[in-house]
This record gives sequence, structure tokens and C-alpha cells, in this order.
Amino acid sequence: MQAVLAALLGLQAIDSQIFRAQAELKRLPQERASRKAELDKRALRIAELKREVMLLRTKIKELEDGASEKRQRVRKVESEAASSRQDMALLVAFQHEARTLKKEIGALEEEGLGHLEKIEGLEKESAAIAASLEGELRIFAEFEANMQRESEAAGARLNQLLEERKQRSGTAIPPDAVAIYAKLLAAREGQALAPLEGRACQACFMDVPPNLVVRLSRGSELVQCPGCSRILYNAS
Repeated sequence: MQAVLAALLGLQAIDSQIFRAQAELKRLPQERASRKAELDKRALRIAELKREVMLLRTKIKELEDGASEKRQRVRKVESEAASSRQDMALLVAFQHEARTLKKEIGALEEEGLGHLEKIEGLEKESAAIAASLEGELRIFAEFEANMQRESEAAGARLNQLLEERKQRSGTAIPPDAVAIYAKLLAAREGQALAPLEGRACQACFMDVPPNLVVRLSRGSELVQCPGCSRILYNAS
């Protein structure tokens, strides 16, 4: 069984590196996607701000058109009032209408000014995001270039490790031991074996019962940690 443990440790030395290379190849595109999503979110916010500004400008135009129509009506009413001075009732009615129209014009103008102030705030926010986004896009471009190099290096390293593992896997290891090892390798993030120092598993630091320590010392079977299930081997 000592030979089996030695063979498994040899595989472990390679498989732990394979696991790290695979994790790196998985991490890089995930990080890219996360960064890209954040950039897209900022770009979307700029687009939303621009749409909101456009809608407000449309409203301002409508308010201006409404105010312009009312001014024309005021001029007409004042003209009619000037020619109706002989009829006091009609004159009072025209004057009242003119005052009402002027109040409505003032309200429209005040609403338009409120929209202009809001537009100014939206445009400032949009400009700030755009300025920040410009720098972040440069950083992202550098990240993509570095990611490409790192991915290629990790891929080449992985291929090299897989070839090396293929050569080593020819070592005679019982099928049941291979099955236990493979299951643990996947479950324990590339670390299927753990050294035992004294009675403590060095992976989970749980104390191993004395009977398991004795069985491990005999070297006649694979012994697994009761805490983390890793295959134990003597550190000394």
C-alpha cells in the first residue's frame, strides 16, 4: 500500500497544478464578464440620462409652444379690450381673461425653468459617468490584453500537465483506490490527500482516532480522515 500512496502522491502533485490551471482558465473569463457587465451598466445609465434629457427638452418645447399660443391670445384679448372700452362688462371680461392667460404663461415658464434645471443636473451626471467610463474602458482594454496572455500561458501549462499526468497514470494503482482518489480530487478542490502529523490531519486539523493511526502505520490499506475524508499519509 505504500507504493499506492506514493503513486497517488505523485498524481496529487500534478493534479493540484492541473486544478489551479483549470481554475485560472475559468476565473479569467468570469472576471472579464463581471467587468464588462459593470461597464455596460454605466453605458446604459448614460443612455438613460440622454433619453430623459431628450424627453425633458420635448416637454420644454411643448411648454414654449403653449406659452407662445397664450401670448398671441393675450395680444388679441388686449386688442379687443382696447376697442371695447365703451362696454364695461366686456372690458372687464377681457381684462380678466388676459390676467388669467398671463398667470398661465408664468406657470408654463416656471415649469420650463424647472425642467431646464433638471436637464443641467442630468447632463452633469452623464458627463461625470462618461469621464469615468473613458478611463475604465482603457483599463479594461489592458485587462483584456493581459487576460489573453494569461489564458494562453495557463492553457499551455495545462496541456503540459495533462500530458505529464497521462504518462504517470500508467503506474499500477488499484481501481478502487483510483475511484476514491478521483472523487476526493473533485470534492476537495484538487487536494485528495493530506499528511498526518501526530494524530492531526493537516488539511482539516481534526484529531484522528488512535485505531486509524495504527491502521495507517501498518500500511496495509488506504486510511481516510473522518473529518474531511482525504486519504491520509504519514508526514514523516
